[in-house]
Amino acid sequence: MSTSSNFQQQWQQQRQQQQQQQQQQQRQQQQQQQRQQQQQQQQQQQQRQQQQQQ
Repeated sequence: MSTSSNFQQQWQQQRQQQQQQQQQQQRQQQQQQQRQQQQQQQQQQQQRQQQQQQ
């Protein structure tokens, strides 16, 4: 009995770790997306400035 309960505990710990890792990955992806959006905004501003000069 004790061995089976230990086994279950290990299982749960592994699962929790995996879930945490996935969450971290998602956060990183979101940050990257935000950076990309910022870059796009900068590009748009540059284009507007060029148009005004012409």
